Amino acid sequence: MFSRYFYAALIAVLVFTMIGCGNHPASDSVKAFVFAMSDSSWSDAWLMLTPETRATWDSTAVVFQHFGFAESSVFLATLSDSLTEIEFASMDGEMLFVKMVQSSPETVGLSNSVRDVEVVNTNTALVTIATSEGDQIIPMKLIEDKWLLDLTRLAPPPEIQVD
Repeated sequence: MFSRYFYAALIAVLVFTMIGCGNHPASDSVKAFVFAMSDSSWSDAWLMLTPETRATWDSTAVVFQHFGFAESSVFLATLSDSLTEIEFASMDGEMLFVKMVQSSPETVGLSNSVRDVEVVNTNTALVTIATSEGDQIIPMKLIEDKWLLDLTRLAPPPEIQVD
């Protein structure tokens, strides 16, 4: 009765609709990240970041160490719970990330309300989530069969963007 083209078109529409509604592995990864953050599973959340994002955190830790404990501790205290000098000496990007997110009350209430997933190419997707400040676009990269958050390109929602 219906041609195979009709069924192919119907399947394509269903797949497109599912992707538009956030039923995409990239949106699942964003939701898993939000869950890890709300569950205080900081190391799990760290592993959901792209290697470039983790490298950025690592290089930031190196910069702090370059300036030394005395110079950096005042600034670090504004970002996170206090670090001891021993912790500071062995600080890497993951420790810096963990210290910053665990001292931020916002990490418990992150939104996982996915509005849309835009597949840019086979290795890149943009997941849009609804937040109280407006839509937030989370860049995602497919690396070794895992969708990881690329926070190197993350920008605040337009309503709170700083010039």
